[in-house]
Amino acid sequence: MTEKSNLNYTKEVMKRFLKPKHMGEIKNPDAVGKVGNARCGDIMHVYLKIKDNKLKDVKFKTMGCLPPEEKIVTDKGWIGISSIKKGDKVFNSEGKITSVKKIYKKKFSGKLIKIKPFVSKYNGFYVTPEHPILCIKRNSLKKTRISSKKCNWLRVNEKELILATPIYLDAVFLEVGDYLVFPKNAIVKEDEKFTNELMRLIGYYLSEGYITSNKKYLNFSFHKNEEEYITEVKKLVKLQGVNSSSQRTRENVTELRFYAPLLAKFLLKNCGKYAKEKNLSQKIMNLPFEKQFEMIKTIINGDGNTYKRRPNDSLTYRIDTASEKLAIQIQQILARGDILAPIKRFEKPESNINGRKIIAGIIFDLAFKLDKKHNFVKKQKTYFLVPIGEIESKSYSGRVYNLEVNGGDPSYLVRGFVVHNCVAAIASSDAVCEIAKGKTIEQALKITKKDIIKKLGNLPPVKHHCSILGEEALLSAIKDYKSKQGENKK
Repeated sequence: MTEKSNLNYTKEVMKRFLKPKHMGEIKNPDAVGKVGNARCGDIMHVYLKIKDNKLKDVKFKTMGCLPPEEKIVTDKGWIGISSIKKGDKVFNSEGKITSVKKIYKKKFSGKLIKIKPFVSKYNGFYVTPEHPILCIKRNSLKKTRISSKKCNWLRVNEKELILATPIYLDAVFLEVGDYLVFPKNAIVKEDEKFTNELMRLIGYYLSEGYITSNKKYLNFSFHKNEEEYITEVKKLVKLQGVNSSSQRTRENVTELRFYAPLLAKFLLKNCGKYAKEKNLSQKIMNLPFEKQFEMIKTIINGDGNTYKRRPNDSLTYRIDTASEKLAIQIQQILARGDILAPIKRFEKPESNINGRKIIAGIIFDLAFKLDKKHNFVKKQKTYFLVPIGEIESKSYSGRVYNLEVNGGDPSYLVRGFVVHNCVAAIASSDAVCEIAKGKTIEQALKITKKDIIKKLGNLPPVKHHCSILGEEALLSAIKDYKSKQGENKK
């Protein structure tokens, strides 16, 4: 997926992608052909209606798109695909940054499929049925056995699973228990100014800090009994060259206040402002995990806790945040440390603690263990394999969107998981249907990829396999027809 190419499509290719003439299914077809390219996800179905040895009608189904609200993983967090612009930076299947070359949209009416992972349903996403998703089919593994009562899928041999190569399949072919691919961010850039001490201070700011007085004062609020954290924050702020401070305790709350214009400006730039809007700069997101985890530890001190469900269990770490952006970023950071932390969204009711009114609001919760004995999620060096927990569908009519990205890897991430889309597959399928329609079976058998490419006015070399698939899908359908004819004669 690192092959370089120049994906400049002709006007004919784009016309057929945006307004294909032969897309759809034929009711009660005389034959159906299906072929696919697992490497790039181009899967085609060709349907034939044949009369008097001639192809009276030819239609195809291939590929898919995303509804407008579905979230793409970018260098600025999750962004709805309808808001993505040309040049935006997005992550691909290798956990690397690529840029958006073009955005396409078209009308769609039909079923959307929602894929919900078994771990972190919050990361579930909608796609059209033909949208290719990078996965491992559970039933493709040989060393399986009957599972426990906790789930209804087959147990797998972990070694075999980890050695398996993920492939792209249309969403419609996925089943509960199959594995999705969740890549880790592969970009690591050290920045010496972000010391361990500064990262710990950032963690406290994200959980308990706020800026006031024309962005000149840095403040923290703790419970008066959290003396250890109060003392550490004072030391950490002093290490940043800030000496002017004050402290006061009212009822059960201790407030720290520092005159620190430069530090406040730095924190606003790299961490944001207000509880619901705090998020991390790309500089922090790209730091080595060891530094990032120093920040995670102090976020837990401020906005989380640790607990054991049972006496013999390993410790569970929990973080609550009002910022959806920050919750997603924490999940991405932990993934770099081989931890896939599920996100849960819930509504926190209004409450009153020691006379302090706690306003109701949406909270995002992450929980994880550093030492987990039983894990349904399997770790690879550069990605996680996450089993599908549920598959749902709903009717939808409206715009759907497709991205074309630069570089040889045509993939991008939807809520953390790898998907793919391809302009050339739709255009090639439409072209082969038009060429074949009206021809005799013998004439249709002579159609080659050269005819398809000529019809399209050319295809980039890296996309020639799409034309081959068009040829093979047509041949597969004709073979299916001849097979059925042979059965009828018997």
